[in-house]
Order: sequence, then structure tokens, then C-alpha cells
Amino acid sequence: MGCLAVLFALSKQDVLNLKAVPRKDRAYFMHEEIEETFFDDYPEYTQELDKSWDVMHRTLTDGNLSFEEKCRPLCYAVLAGEQLYGTEPANGEFTIPEGEESDIITLKTPEQVAQVAAELPKITKEWFREHYYKIDEEDYGFPLDEEDFEYTWYWFCDSLPFWERAAREKKYVLFTADQ
Repeated sequence: MGCLAVLFALSKQDVLNLKAVPRKDRAYFMHEEIEETFFDDYPEYTQELDKSWDVMHRTLTDGNLSFEEKCRPLCYAVLAGEQLYGTEPANGEFTIPEGEESDIITLKTPEQVAQVAAELPKITKEWFREHYYKIDEEDYGFPLDEEDFEYTWYWFCDSLPFWERAAREKKYVLFTADQ
């Protein structure tokens, strides 16, 4: 299980401002500018996922923790999207430069956001439970149990209004996780 994750619904100008920052400085910019501004001034465009993001991504996709755009559009609910920080070698493994902050920062387009927002409400608790228990427990690194399932289901459900609003307002969504 990774560390804390947050989703931010961004305007096109917010995205342009972030992309104008050199890639190696984007984690700092994200913490100092985006997080500070959004948590204080725009909480309605902020969605915490706590530590649920790792297993949530695995549940919504093929059970793996990967940046690959498999299982579209559900992969965009967490990890998949444009990588804005670190390097992405040809083999698809995402790495953070040595000595740098180990943040994950990915961006979803308004089109991807709309697709995610349309699909997430269709997911039932039964579907989520079935896919949760298909995860390779050894690969996940934590026991699969009802407590973890309910915790993840809570954060999943809590995120639905965020996705609906971001899609309705044609926002980009930035996924961030500190490692």
C-alpha cells in the first residue's frame, strides 16, 4: 500500500502553469502551489483518496499497479494518464530520479475524466468486491480482507461526486501520491 493520494480538478490554465514548470521541479510546484491553493481556496476541486489508491487502482484494472492504459477508462480513475514527473523508460516502468522526491503525478484529460465519470457510478459493491478479491495478495503486499475492502470501497464511493463535478465542468484531473 502506498502513501496518501489526492485528486485535483484543474482548469486548462492550471495545467498550462504546471506544465510550464521544468519536469524536475513539478513535485515541488505541486506541493507548494497546487496543494496549498486547492486545499485552502478550492476544496470542492480536491478529493482525498487516503491510502486506498493502490488497491483501488488494482481493483478497477487488471489487479496490477501499473501506469499502463489497460482497462480503459477505469485505469484513469487513479494511475493512468500523462506522467508529469519522473521518467518513463521504454519498458513502461515509471521511475523517480535518485535523490528526488518520490511523488507520482499523472494528468487526465477532460475527455478521460468524462469517461471515468460515466463508468464509475455503474460499479456495484458486488462487482468491486469480486475484483478486489482477484488481486494477487503477494503482489499487493497486504492481506486482502473485509476491513481493507470496506476502507477502499468507502474512498471509492466518496470520490464519485468529485468525478461527476470534474466531468460536468470539463476539468482536467491531476492524481498525486507521495511515496
